[in-house]
Amino acid sequence: MNYSKIEFQCIGKACDSVIVFSIGDIEQNGSVCCVSCKKNYSFHPEFVSKMRKFSRLIEAVQDAKDILGDTNVAIKVKDQEIKVPYRLLLTRMNTLIMLKMEDGEMCFRFRVEPLNEQETIR
Repeated sequence: MNYSKIEFQCIGKACDSVIVFSIGDIEQNGSVCCVSCKKNYSFHPEFVSKMRKFSRLIEAVQDAKDILGDTNVAIKVKDQEIKVPYRLLLTRMNTLIMLKMEDGEMCFRFRVEPLNEQETIR
């Protein structure tokens, strides 16, 4: 299985490093560690499950790239409908999952490989 890379900002004191990992890293090691400050992060199994499902969703979209040129997302504003090609939408949006904690939120960004720019967007 091809695991998406996920990244988040370390919350260690005086550390501003970005931690990059995959679901496979967590499943194999049980946690991830900041390479700069050595702060260790482990996640609740329910959150790991959500990240795994989200990662599979991203992989499914990547697998469907051959049909994305024929697929649109329609946005209705008043009496007009604007169609945005799904492929274009994917290249312009960040793919994130949020973790709510007692003292705030952490943002996990899924690093998605852009679809091949050489392919035609219809």
